[in-house]
Amino acid sequence: MEAIDGAFSAVPRSYTVTRPPSPTPSFRTETFSIINWNAEIPNVTSASALDDLTPRCSTPFRPSNGRRTFSGYPSAQFGSSNTPASPGVLKSSRSLSISIGILPRLWDALRDGSPGKKGKRRPGLPTAASWREAAMKAYSDDCVDGFIDYINMQPLDGEEGELIDDEACFIDVRAVTGVDIVALLPTELALHLLSFLDLSSILSCLRVSKTWHDLADDNSIWRELFARRQEDGWNIDLRRACQRRPSTSRRSRTSFRAPAPLEIDWYELYQTRTELDRRWYSSPHASLALDDKESKAWEPRVRRISGHSDSVYCLEFDSSRIITGSRDRTIKVWSLKTGKCLATFAGHRGSVLCLKFDKDWDLQDQDGGDNNVDVARKRRGFLVSGSSDCTICVWDMYTGSSTDEGEEPEVAADVRAVLRGHTGGVLDLRIDGKWIVSCSKDALIRVWDRKTLALHCTFRGHDGPVNAVGLQGDRVVSASGDGKMMLWDIAAGERLRTFEGHDRGLACIEFKDDLIVSGSNDCKIKVWSASTGTCLRTLVGHDLLVRALSFDPRSGRLVSGSYDKSVKVWDLRTGKMVREFRGCHISHIFDVKFDHCHIVSTSHDQKIVVLDFSEGLDASLFA
Repeated sequence: MEAIDGAFSAVPRSYTVTRPPSPTPSFRTETFSIINWNAEIPNVTSASALDDLTPRCSTPFRPSNGRRTFSGYPSAQFGSSNTPASPGVLKSSRSLSISIGILPRLWDALRDGSPGKKGKRRPGLPTAASWREAAMKAYSDDCVDGFIDYINMQPLDGEEGELIDDEACFIDVRAVTGVDIVALLPTELALHLLSFLDLSSILSCLRVSKTWHDLADDNSIWRELFARRQEDGWNIDLRRACQRRPSTSRRSRTSFRAPAPLEIDWYELYQTRTELDRRWYSSPHASLALDDKESKAWEPRVRRISGHSDSVYCLEFDSSRIITGSRDRTIKVWSLKTGKCLATFAGHRGSVLCLKFDKDWDLQDQDGGDNNVDVARKRRGFLVSGSSDCTICVWDMYTGSSTDEGEEPEVAADVRAVLRGHTGGVLDLRIDGKWIVSCSKDALIRVWDRKTLALHCTFRGHDGPVNAVGLQGDRVVSASGDGKMMLWDIAAGERLRTFEGHDRGLACIEFKDDLIVSGSNDCKIKVWSASTGTCLRTLVGHDLLVRALSFDPRSGRLVSGSYDKSVKVWDLRTGKMVREFRGCHISHIFDVKFDHCHIVSTSHDQKIVVLDFSEGLDASLFA
């Protein structure tokens, strides 16, 4: 038991710090004083004169156990004589001045305490008279009976600001010792813990230490960060990875294989997609720009494709091809990368006004089931097209063989069937895995079974031409020149709701998830809730009829094309216009589509314009 601050407590010796003894002075110790030493002051022996002298310390006596016990002081047992003192130590009268002169005064101060606590005294402490009497008795006959052992004395409580004997002080090593718990964990468990952090935290972990940097830089961590952005439209098509040359990637530290191929570098993929999204905005660093160059928006590379001999009314594209329909009664397939014409189909007797196809039909399955190139080449693509000749052509497309290495294969197509039923030009089409939906100038909406190509049902209700339709599951939305939108149920065969809000006829419509976006001749774009029928937002910015729309509900990005010859990019969440592109076309824009890195538009000027935001980036895996 050690006495700490006036109370007895058990303190492990390993936590105590023992101050080493003071060094022995190089001069005579009997004339040494820690307060003031003057060799000229004579020795005195009278008790009255000792009160005014400067105290001086005698040579300390060090017991064999190493604990500090000083001679020249009365014993802890006042008046007792149990331990004889060394005669050489007790010869000095200056040592007596410490016991009789200064120590009684200090002891009175300790007993009385601070001026504010005069009445508070520690019980059992000897008086100053006891000190003086003990000192005089100890130094009478030039001998001292014992020593004061400060280790065994009650320590000062520290309440009055006194110095506490450092024998009672200790350092809690647990409070100042840091342990890197993450570095001590198994690698798999450490990676699992880091997988719950967000991007800013992972970036901070990269700067903590080499161990943390290696963990935060692991491929599995960045794969998890990328997967969290799927709700923002960050998706990849793993089927395209087989078409790319394998690149050197980070080796995962986990003992199990990740679902994605190990050749995919998820850190590079995350960085590329972040840069790609940044390029879509007008001034992403305007507030932090150091010069005018940094504040300018990224300008996409513009490529113009020519080949049609008349107006290009419609288009669709996937990761490698663009398919367009024209007033010249042909359908053409173009390379998205090079702009080269890969195929031309002729089957309609009138203008090709609309078309849809299954995108990336010739890519192998994600599970790698079709590793044979010949099998992939023979897989059929599905294409439907509508014309002013009132018919719908159903095409089977095939991928041909390329003659030179690196060139894209040609595409062939055959007409499987012709769907007849409309009495006016077919203005728009939609397809999914189950239905083909068409609308016409005859104010009708027809639903066809995709497998049997038989007519399933017909919807009537509009007073003017139905210019556009949208399809989600078993629900169809239609937009007409009569200024109304209608929501239909295929299973029930009835109309569910009518939307009214535009001032003039509607020209285009898009239906995804629960959002319906419509464009009208009143130059406005409106966003609707399909479930409630309420108008959520109205976007104003075009000067003429809004002819084409395309939007992605995950990223909240909307692209519109108008007869005012401009293409605008909107943020659906805020309703603000993000980018505007003028000068791409010199006439009315008829159709516009976009993906993560391209905007493709067609016009009355017979041109196909591709705006590419991915210049210098490898965006081949993004979907």
